[in-house]
Amino acid sequence: MTDAVDQVTYKASDAYHPYHIDRLKDTKYAAVYLEVHLEDHQPLDIETNLLKLVLSDVAEAIAPEQLATHTKTLETLLQKQGAEAIYGLADWLKDLGLKLTVTVDTEAEVQDFSEETAAMEIREVIPA
Repeated sequence: MTDAVDQVTYKASDAYHPYHIDRLKDTKYAAVYLEVHLEDHQPLDIETNLLKLVLSDVAEAIAPEQLATHTKTLETLLQKQGAEAIYGLADWLKDLGLKLTVTVDTEAEVQDFSEETAAMEIREVIPA
């Protein structure tokens, strides 16, 4: 019985990859996909293999005809460190029609606002 379940599970998983790649052809979806994977982990927790897989899936979806070139460049890029790695990733994404950006962390804004509000409430209760 276990073998039958494993085979069904494998077939369902096997069918997911083409669907996943098809969804990633939408560059807006691909951008959100990358953002979620990069934000869900602390920098030290990101495994190179997971990052490579996520980026490779996006390259496969957006530029399948240039996948070999993008994969080779990605391999080299993931070996780099510091500014060279960041700028290299930005260029790599740009070649795919994506852009590496920095935005305000809304969670940090909420935290700062909460702390500021709490400090104001304390000052109101305990005048200086």
